[in-house]
Amino acid sequence: MKFRKSVAALITATLILGLMMPAKQLLASPYRRYVLPAPDGGKVFLFAGPSRGSLGLLLADIYRDNVELQKIIKMLMPDIWDFQPGTPPVEEPVPCPEPDPEPVPEPELPNEPKPEPEPEPEPEPEPTPEPEPENGLTPEEQLMVELVNQERVQRGLHPLEVDMRLVELARLKSQDMIDLNYFSHTSPTYGSPFDMMKQAGVEYRTAGENLAGASTVERAHNALMQSDGHRRNILNPAFTHIGVGIIEGGPYGMMFTQMFIGLPGF
Repeated sequence: MKFRKSVAALITATLILGLMMPAKQLLASPYRRYVLPAPDGGKVFLFAGPSRGSLGLLLADIYRDNVELQKIIKMLMPDIWDFQPGTPPVEEPVPCPEPDPEPVPEPELPNEPKPEPEPEPEPEPEPTPEPEPENGLTPEEQLMVELVNQERVQRGLHPLEVDMRLVELARLKSQDMIDLNYFSHTSPTYGSPFDMMKQAGVEYRTAGENLAGASTVERAHNALMQSDGHRRNILNPAFTHIGVGIIEGGPYGMMFTQMFIGLPGF
């Protein structure tokens, strides 16, 4: 505001000085006189010389807040003040170059342990094949023969030898009892055990038969040893050979048949 008052005083002084000069000098002066409306409702008197560049800046400062007067001044002095009405001069900021971003150090990662090679899977052990039955016997049949001979040896008797002819006949008898659902020394199919031996051509001096039904060999053996008649056959000193036939099935889980014979000369 102080600047505007000083400008107005300068303009007034210039105007008074011009009025005091002779007419010839005024007419010959290179300055041009302008009477302009002031923003406060009064008038502004200006003398513009040949160099009018600074005058435009002065006008822009005087009328920067009055859009209507800006339009009027532009029409009166188009060669001095070339600006867009209502648009104050704005200096474009010089873009400052953005600093290069500082490199962000990569975080140090802990040394990862090298993966250890996975151990090769151990080959699964092959199932142990069941031992071949001795003398053609199954493991169960072999176990029953061993239990019988243990009982005999403990009492000072000679062990019985396995006769495969008796084994085959004992298996037939056990299977027949399962198939026909009976439990007896006399078979509806083969008759008595002595008939079966004779039909198979088995010679003997004395013979006998034990039958049992149980879920295991041990239970069947214990049951036979607890029976007087069956125990006499197992411990009979006249018997020299044995045949055991064990078949799975039937109401007891397994069916057991023991056939004994005694041969002369043993």
